[in-house]
Amino acid sequence: MHNAPNFILAFTSAALLIAAFPPCNQPWAAWIALVPWLELLARLKPRKAFLWSWLIGFLFFLGSLWWLTNLRAFAGVMAFVAWLALCAYLALFFGAFGALTRHVLARHPASGIQWLVVPSVWVALEYMRTHFLSGFGWNPLAYSQIPWLPLIQFADLTGVWGVSFVIVLVNVLIAGALCKHPSTRWAYGVAAITVIGLCGIYGMRALSPGPRPLRVVVLQGNVPQQEKWDEIYKDDILRRYEGLTAAAATDDHPQLIIWPETSAPGYLALDEPLTQRLFELATRVHTPLLIGAPMAHLEGVVWKTTNSAVMISAEGRIMDQYDKLHLVPFGEFVPFERWLPWLRHSLPPVGEFVPGTKSTVFQLADREGQARPFGVLICFEDLFPDLARQLVRGGAQWLAVITNDGWFGPSAAAYQHAQASIFRAVELRVPIVRAANTGWSGCIDPSGRVTGRIQHPSGSELFVEGRVTCDLPVGSGATVYNRWGDWFAWVCVAIVLLAVPTRLRARS
Repeated sequence: MHNAPNFILAFTSAALLIAAFPPCNQPWAAWIALVPWLELLARLKPRKAFLWSWLIGFLFFLGSLWWLTNLRAFAGVMAFVAWLALCAYLALFFGAFGALTRHVLARHPASGIQWLVVPSVWVALEYMRTHFLSGFGWNPLAYSQIPWLPLIQFADLTGVWGVSFVIVLVNVLIAGALCKHPSTRWAYGVAAITVIGLCGIYGMRALSPGPRPLRVVVLQGNVPQQEKWDEIYKDDILRRYEGLTAAAATDDHPQLIIWPETSAPGYLALDEPLTQRLFELATRVHTPLLIGAPMAHLEGVVWKTTNSAVMISAEGRIMDQYDKLHLVPFGEFVPFERWLPWLRHSLPPVGEFVPGTKSTVFQLADREGQARPFGVLICFEDLFPDLARQLVRGGAQWLAVITNDGWFGPSAAAYQHAQASIFRAVELRVPIVRAANTGWSGCIDPSGRVTGRIQHPSGSELFVEGRVTCDLPVGSGATVYNRWGDWFAWVCVAIVLLAVPTRLRARS
């Protein structure tokens, strides 16, 4: 590896990172993916360290987000341009990691401080990527370990950030073992094995199942994207969901039936025939329904639209609703439209939703009549740990994620998105159910295990119609992460702010 050309090292790291995520699902690759990259950084000047690292990030995001080219809302060329632009932007965080890590390597070429600072740089930048400019926390390094559940259980202490930290730490140790004198290599190898072993030991204790007193049913209508808002198909869509709902109520006897995001083909409450039909359905099956639907609100003389989740009681009335807080830029709204009104007209059709103003904890009872309150995350809101934490701190004992990933076709997008829900379950120790229009839909227990999924007899989970019954355990929500939030990420940020300026002052 020491004599390998720069482009070979860069390509190898990018390829290993891509392999770690769906559809490849090779979690082992993440534990060595940064080793060639670190070797490359050790031989570069700071400016080139940024450029080569940006290239690694660009290749990684091209390979893992290729499904964006299927985006149904954009024409073919526009989708391709949007994909390239987003990947180029996200790669800037990889470039920053390379530049900052190069400073650390130059300042401490033979010091164990690299073990602390380099992983902290990675976590600080992942945290920034999740929140900066609305945030796009897709495919953080930790998500690659979903297939190895024992290794992610300590996320209930540190959140997703601690898992990413450990993966980078092991990469640093392996890189050190390859570069150091043979007499000291064993120490680096032992340290790497010890770190992984401790994570596994902690995780094994968290995998014991508990009682499951609450039953909900998740529906997956598999409505083609081009039909969702076409008035011609409105009645067909309703009949499809009415049939699934009736079968679920008759066969499974759940306490709640959940429809996906915007599954109601119209504006609930504003569209009176649609609303009355849904009220009558809830009354007929005598089961509460949680339905994703756009809602219209009159503010003065202006109608405002929210992307909402509405709970209809078994008696046929709206019990409560949640209006999505974190909207998708360029999908549900146009950023900076107030100052750049021409921007909307230069883009393909973009929604005009407004964000909600508060979290909502819905009330529900289990089979014994015990209260089992829950919260809802809509679409990519489950990418943001703080939104899920806010609901659990508000009293939610379990979470529902309703979404529509049909925009991206039968691709890895649905599986990559589901990884976020699995981590939210582990961080907060609450079960999560997912209802997606075209998949992936299923049940996740507080340890991140998938306990049920909608699946065609052929094995396909995407773009199939069906339902799944989820018997949910009681979620405690009593975790360090729930109490202290993103404390670990902020510790990493503090370490970077202390370590990097030291190096910059030394260069001055």
